[in-house]
Formats: sequence, C-alpha cells, structure tokens
Amino acid sequence: MTPRSQGIFLRTLRTVIAIAVWGLLTWSTVAMAVGQKSMPALAEWLRSVQFIPAAVAFSLSMVIVWVLVTLIFGRVYCSTLCPLGVWQDACARARRLSDKGRRRNHYHFSRALTPWRTVSLGVFLVAIFLGLDLVSSVLEPWTIYSEACQRLVAPVIVYLDGLMDDTAARLTIASTTGAIVSAVLLGGISAVASRHGRTFCNSLCPVGTALGYVSRYSLIHIEIDTDLCTQCRRCEHVCKASCIDLIDHVVDGSRCVGCFDCLTACRDGAIRYTASRKPLSTPMMQRISDRPFNSSQAAG
Repeated sequence: MTPRSQGIFLRTLRTVIAIAVWGLLTWSTVAMAVGQKSMPALAEWLRSVQFIPAAVAFSLSMVIVWVLVTLIFGRVYCSTLCPLGVWQDACARARRLSDKGRRRNHYHFSRALTPWRTVSLGVFLVAIFLGLDLVSSVLEPWTIYSEACQRLVAPVIVYLDGLMDDTAARLTIASTTGAIVSAVLLGGISAVASRHGRTFCNSLCPVGTALGYVSRYSLIHIEIDTDLCTQCRRCEHVCKASCIDLIDHVVDGSRCVGCFDCLTACRDGAIRYTASRKPLSTPMMQRISDRPFNSSQAAG
C-alpha cells in the first residue's frame, strides 16, 4: 500500500467513525435532556469511555486502556471519540471549504504552547481535587459539549416538538446563566477552530495535554521520509494541529491528533503512518567536536 492510499483509507475510516460517534453522542445527550430514559447500549458505552468522566469515576481499567491505545496509535481518542474534537474539525473544515484555495486558510507550524498546557492541566487537577466543578467544567471537553447539547440544542427541540409542558423538558431551559456560559464556551472554541484548527485541544484541553504526554512516545506515528520530501509544504498547510515542522522534518507527536489529512495531501509519498524510523540516506549535517579551536594544532 502506497503512503497516499494508506492515508486515504485511514482518513476515510477515521472520518466515518468520528461522524458516527459524534452523531450518536449528540443524539443521546439531547434525548436524555428532554426526558428520554432508555438509551441504546452503544450510546451508553460511548458515554462511559469518555476519558475524564472515566478518570473521575475511578475507572482505572478504562484509563489504562486509553493510555495503552495512545501509546500504540497516538491520540486517536481525540480524533474519533471526543465529540468536541470532532465538532472542531467540522468548524475548521467548513471554513476551509467556504474559502477554498485561499492561502489565508493554510495552517502553519507553530511551537508547542507547553506552559499553557501544563498550567491548564494543573488548574484542572486542582479544581477536581478541591471540588470546584465550575472551574473544571470550562476546561473538560466532554462537559463543555454535553452541556451545550443540553442547554442550547435540547430547548430548541423541546420548543419545536411542543413539549414545553413536560417537567423534564422544562429543566433543560431552567438555567439562563448556564445556557449563556455554554454558548460563550462553544462559540469561542468554534471560532478559534474555524481559523486555527485544534488550538484548544493543544493549548487548554486537559485531555489533550494528558494524552499528549503519552502520544509523543507512541509506537505508530507520522513519519516524514526526508529523502522523498520536496518541501512542497502541503502536509503543513492541512495540519490542524500545526505540529509538522518541515525545517527539522519532524512531527510533534504530543500534538498530532491522528486526522491523517497530511497523508492524503502529500503527493510525493514522503509521509506515512508507521512504526519505523527513517534515517537520512545522506546525512545533512554532522556534529563537530565541542572542543575549542586551537591555532597551534592547525599549524602542527
């Protein structure tokens, strides 16, 4: 399988899974908000495997599973199972389609905002420990998305279906403040995603940060073949995580969310999702001695 055909297969598979998971989670969350009690088993399972809820519920086995999956495949959780991540991808895609071909919508490599990520994760953990739910809820992706579904989407469904007299339905619109907070959070994340891709995931999201510490050592990763790369920068221009550094020909595994867009963009077969490491056939630079130059040695 060529790198490009591999990319098409992986990208298509990832997209199908992501859309299906996003749709099922969105529907089940809204349905529960308007009073539906029974949920399909798959929807219940998808809700139970969300990373932070599983960790908070002390589901050690599920946390270990996600750590192992990330250690092998990278941050596939962020590209397929996280509904807020899928929503950001949709926002980014919509913006690029509306302005197709314009250079201003190209992504470019940027250095990791490591201090932001570390501080955000620290604040989140402290908030969880102290029971500050309001603080933790504005950082945790599943809470942000599920609250938006309950407070913004469910009331609309309730109104359109004429269920305003139902007690359970009334609860979905009980908190005006909560609806405003959800609208601001989701609106801000959506606006940033439409212009800059996965910035929230790689600068503020505690899940992205935690899994990023693991995914930088993932067995299977995105690798650039420096002997085939022509510096066309197509892979960099489609990378929503802004993590492809074509100066050093490396991909920051801690920020790569496994969307596989770069594999389909490359026309030279220079980028692949693989477990191998490709050394340079002809070294571009060689390390010189750290010893200071001595003119007497040169003369001798």
